[in-house]
Amino acid sequence: MLLETIENKLRALFEGTLDRMLYPGISSSLSSRLVALISEKIASQPPATRRAPDLIDILICPDKWDAWQSARPALEDAARELEAFWVDQGYTFLYSPRIKVIADPDLSAEAVDIHVDYAQSDSLQGKTTLQTVPRPVGDEPIPVNAYLIINGKEQAALDKAVINIGRRSNSDIILNDPMISRDHIQLRAEQGKYLLFDLSSTGGTFVNNRQVHSAVLKPGDVIRLGKTLLVFNQELPSADETKITLLESQPKP
Repeated sequence: MLLETIENKLRALFEGTLDRMLYPGISSSLSSRLVALISEKIASQPPATRRAPDLIDILICPDKWDAWQSARPALEDAARELEAFWVDQGYTFLYSPRIKVIADPDLSAEAVDIHVDYAQSDSLQGKTTLQTVPRPVGDEPIPVNAYLIINGKEQAALDKAVINIGRRSNSDIILNDPMISRDHIQLRAEQGKYLLFDLSSTGGTFVNNRQVHSAVLKPGDVIRLGKTLLVFNQELPSADETKITLLESQPKP
């Protein structure tokens, strides 16, 4: 009965954002899974420990990143409610609970995975917050023939798994615009596409006139950083070229 109380509080926090931005019913599912996973984690510890897990990772599809960013206040409130509830039950936290949202390209658009654990590093100490941590880059295929057109003039090839863009002198693409942060955005190759991540820039990042924290780039997308316009493009093979390549790859009789 007590667990239903915290589930209902979490559901009420999520309904106004997640149900509207993602899909109806996710607030109920997320609330019950969060409470169940935390309860299971606590039960796996020695009874005398009386310590609750501090870390909550929510893994989501990169395409849904912006929708989850809109839920930032609700997630921060949820972490505080979880802390208050388990403290009332006689449990302690090493640090205030922290919620991280992690983009996982292996997940489908509507899938959500949740992991809970105990903080080990004192670097995690501080107020409850939503962390926006992109998935580490592995041996991902780099998008073929991808490039940026800078202010309609200069062309910059994109040929690395991780590309840092900003005013910093050692950036992969240096933009001399005083309104751009030293470390403004990062492009990361994942599953043959480039994902854009804003690196907590001062002026923000806009894709097709919409402010984003992350985005999956498509040919023709216009990225605005400060007063600089970047057009993402990719020369994809035509249907005829693809057909020829496939024919050439067939074994000869």
